[in-house]
Amino acid sequence: MLDRILDTIESCNLNFLVGSGLSSPYLKTLGLIEALLTDLENIELPDVEKKLIRCSLYKTYFDGVISKNCKILEEDPEAKPVLNGYLAFVKAISTILLKRKSTIVGKEANLFTTNIDIFLEQTIERIGLECNDGFSGRFTPWFALSNFKKAHFKRSLQYDNVSELPTLNLLKLHGSLTWRIAGDGRILFSPDLRHVETILTKNVTPALLLDIGESSTIEALTSGCKGKRADATVDSFLEAYDALPIVNPTKAKFKQTILNQTHYELLRIYSNELEKENTLLLAAGFSFADEHIREITLRAANSNPTLIIYIIAYDAKSAAEIGSRFPALNMKNDNIVIVAPDVDKNGQDSFKYNLPMINKKVLGDILERIGIEKPRPIASSRTTQPLR
Repeated sequence: MLDRILDTIESCNLNFLVGSGLSSPYLKTLGLIEALLTDLENIELPDVEKKLIRCSLYKTYFDGVISKNCKILEEDPEAKPVLNGYLAFVKAISTILLKRKSTIVGKEANLFTTNIDIFLEQTIERIGLECNDGFSGRFTPWFALSNFKKAHFKRSLQYDNVSELPTLNLLKLHGSLTWRIAGDGRILFSPDLRHVETILTKNVTPALLLDIGESSTIEALTSGCKGKRADATVDSFLEAYDALPIVNPTKAKFKQTILNQTHYELLRIYSNELEKENTLLLAAGFSFADEHIREITLRAANSNPTLIIYIIAYDAKSAAEIGSRFPALNMKNDNIVIVAPDVDKNGQDSFKYNLPMINKKVLGDILERIGIEKPRPIASSRTTQPLR
């Protein structure tokens, strides 16, 4: 894998796809909740039961993923290992771009993510890397697709030399907790997460919340609803939650028209980037359970023989699940490669491809082969700078 990447990385269009697995274990992954919400959409139930189940699932997702972003802003010590992992990850990408000598392509990479958390924004802010995140403006940054794909150059003060700066295009395919919808329909940048804190004040009556466990099924949750009726706390929580500018972990899309349009425009950009000649996509922490992204990726792989896709699976089990979503019969150009840890004679993974291991065994080895020292673990006590 590394040999092939090194052969192409100098002059390829470089893309990354990051999923919720990289923000683990601080933030929970979505597998069970996504499956249950999808099942809920496809089953006939009384409205009151659907409401209670949906409220319980959203509350579990909110508590396990969304609300903890406020703690990231407060520099929660438990979030530091993941944040440091992202710092090493983005620094490695920046270094790879900086060392590019080719003038065929610019020193830029696309970082697509379905994550709604703020880890990547925090990371890019700390590093000081040039970034196109779709926002422009100072006092009231607002989102527009035209703000992507901007190159950044630096002119030296003394000799007037011009050099291109490494730049990331950060495209959050499922929205972000740093987004807020203004009254005029624009998407504004909201770094204080005030809308998340508002939901924290919406306390649902505990007796109405269903227990969501690892073995929960829609049938079991339906049975748990018997005899219960939604009250005002359920309606208040759902109303506040539905105002979040995110794609929920289900096949249902944004309710607001502007967000729905933005979502599909970002997916179109993802598709267009994969259709370009001589393109590399490195996916990590992403299971491709999202059928929209999976179908776009497979279509691009089949139509673009110069596209190479590497999917880094967390372990052998994850690799098998991802492989089942990309059956060989559907792949025309054989250009999707699933990378998994080695398995010993007892069938046990020799390691797990978590974020630190990806930094070490993938990006770190790439840096070493191009003559750069592997990134060391980051143990900085630097105070988090507020976004924007």
